[in-house]
Amino acid sequence: MGANAAAATAGQIAAQDERLVRFARLMRQRYGARLHLFGSRARGTGGAESDYDIVAVAPTFAMERRVVRAPDRYKLWREAGGTGIGLDLHCYTPEEFRAELAGLGYLGQAKRRGELIRVARCLTAHWSGC
Repeated sequence: MGANAAAATAGQIAAQDERLVRFARLMRQRYGARLHLFGSRARGTGGAESDYDIVAVAPTFAMERRVVRAPDRYKLWREAGGTGIGLDLHCYTPEEFRAELAGLGYLGQAKRRGELIRVARCLTAHWSGC
């Protein structure tokens, strides 16, 4: 399966994941954050036990130390329906996010493979800057 086909399939999975959409809305309301899915769920290879690998991007995160960004993340995750399902949330300012995308780390690699999916507004699109 090519990268574009994999991204389209993963985008469809993300669009159908109501838990993810609810969490994105809660994070947007609370922090003004935009969310991106990556990892096995973005690739479409995640199973029922797979955690959610999510990046939240918001200017408000600049006001908080990295270790306490989105301190109520797990409360919001449970409210979205994520009880009993793992969440790995990475919080970045827009500047930090752009630097990560340009780098060789996990986000840059996910972007280059077409496995970084914007959640909410662009539910079915892989990373395109939307």
